[in-house]
This record gives sequence, C-alpha cells and structure tokens, in this order.
Amino acid sequence: MKNYLSAATLILLSGVSWGQCSTGAPGTNCSGPLSVQPQSGNNTQSAITLVDLGLPGLAPAVGQYTLSIAGGMLVESDNGNSYHSLMGPQGPPGATGATGTTGATGATGATGAVGPAGATGAVGAQGAQGQQGLPGVTGPVGPAGAQGTTGPQGAVGATGSIGPQGAQGLTGAVGPVGAAGAQGVAGPQGAAGAAGAIGPAGAAGPTGPQGAQGPQGAAGTMPAPSDYSFYYGTGYKAGVGAVEVGSFDRNQIDMVNATSIRLVITLGPSALPSGSYAQAEYTPDGTNWYPLSENAPVTTANGIYTSGWQGLPTAANGDFVVRIIVFNAGTNAAQIGLRQLHLQFK
Repeated sequence: MKNYLSAATLILLSGVSWGQCSTGAPGTNCSGPLSVQPQSGNNTQSAITLVDLGLPGLAPAVGQYTLSIAGGMLVESDNGNSYHSLMGPQGPPGATGATGTTGATGATGATGAVGPAGATGAVGAQGAQGQQGLPGVTGPVGPAGAQGTTGPQGAVGATGSIGPQGAQGLTGAVGPVGAAGAQGVAGPQGAAGAAGAIGPAGAAGPTGPQGAQGPQGAAGTMPAPSDYSFYYGTGYKAGVGAVEVGSFDRNQIDMVNATSIRLVITLGPSALPSGSYAQAEYTPDGTNWYPLSENAPVTTANGIYTSGWQGLPTAANGDFVVRIIVFNAGTNAAQIGLRQLHLQFK
C-alpha cells in the first residue's frame, strides 16, 4: 500500500455494502456494518484505497477512530487522541546460522566443470630439529715478519779507582762528672777520591724491517645460538586477539650484531583454534611494537614448535625491549597449555 500525506477517500472495489452509505462533507459516510464483497466473476483483489488529496488530515474526534496518512506513513487516531503509526519498530536481525561442515570430495567424473575444493587438511606435526652444525674453521694466522738482526753490544767502561779515605779526627777529652767539659774540636774530613771516567757506550745495531701482515682468516660461526627464556608455566586462558604473554615478562636485548632469529615454544595438552600463533615483538620507543620473529603455530598440543630461522629485520639491529604475544584466532577465550618460550639469535 502506498503512503501519502493526506486525508483519505475510501474506494470500494467490486463490493456490496451491508451498510448504508451517502456522500457527505467531508468524504463518504456509511452507517451499519460495512463489508466488501467482490462481484460474481470478479478476479481483482478487494481493497480499500487511501488517495492523497494533498490536504491536512482530519482532526481527531472523541468517539471516532480515524485512519489517515501522515509523514509517508499509515496513521490512526483513537477516540480523539493524536495520530500514531500502525507500524511497530523493526525487530533485531536474526542470528546467523552455523556454517555447515564441508562435504567429502566426490569421485572424479568425466572432464567437465571443476568441482569445489575439498577442506584443507590439518597441519602436520613439526619435524624434529636437526643437529647443530659444527663450528666454522678458524682462519690461519698470517706468517710473522722476519726478525731484524741485533747489533753488537758496546764494551763496558772500566770502573774508576776509589780515592783514599781521610784520617779520623781526634776525640776530645771527657770532662769530670758535674759540669760538662768542652767538646773537642772535630778533625778535618779527608778529601774524596776522584771518580773514574765512564767508558764509551757501544753503538746500537740497526733494526731489521717488519715482516708483511698475513691475510685475514675466515670468520668463524658461534658454536651455539644465544638463548633468551621468556616464560615457564602450566598454561592459562588466552583472550580473543593478540595478548602479551605474562605480566610484563620482557627483556632488554642487544641485537646490534645479530643476523638471524627464531622463536621456539613448548605446548602442553591444550592448543588454540586454527590460525592462532605466537610471535616476538620489539619496541624502539617503549610505545610502538613491531614484529621481530616469524609466527610459531600454537594449534597442535603436546610438542615443540618453532618459527624457523629467519633474517633479523633491518630496523631491529639495536638494544631494544622485547616481548612475546599470543594471537587467539577464535571467537572465545580458550585454554592454552603454554610451557616454555625461547628466543634465539645468531
């Protein structure tokens, strides 16, 4: 039914009225019960049509119930009260039905249209970690330069003779007990003997030339990667989305000379839904966090899983704070049997 802002005219389509109707002012007035009865053979749906006259609606009146159109809506007045809409508020949308399980892939028929892809198989368990490679060979030390010849040592000069010692002066006589007697005059000191001449120093021999430096040996590798442990526990309930592991379980790590990184995790009997993972992040300013390692899956229980070795991000070569986050790809918080987290560098 179209909506118009107007007073309404009632039109009876192919009907017989049990009431008495007459043309009045305004509109058509009927008395007695009124019914719409299609004529015999009529194939048109019976209806009452409200026609827009471009005029204000009739004023509400006591004891009357009036249908009209206002603001593009069908409205009604009860017993002299204001007009109100007959249309209730829109109900909330229905809940989305659960997604049905994917059917098994049918047998291959004759060549024709390509059938729908089968469901993706579960991720296989992580293979055992390979044995650590042997340390790189230390480069050879370059040959030392030839030692220059040592010049001959000069002859030691002769020691001069010691001069004669002067004669000891006489001791004054001891005075009688009581007043001290006068001290005797000290005898003159003998003259010191002359010092012998120092012999000439021997001439120093010429220094031999320095040998050329040997070539630089090849750089060796670390015997084992540097390891940082971030968490040891029995698991917890992980919220939806990305959540930091532990309560400020962070570490300040100097990664200036690091070239590669990997994240190694141990899971117990509880795992998160498909698409969930753990990842290391770093911050250069204490506010913004950036990915440091690749993702390590946390979707299969009871095992050790790793992100695999990768090149360290260029901007991460510095002394930064590092943390670990777990991303729950499900729609509800779920238990995860997280046991250990290790971040390794080389």
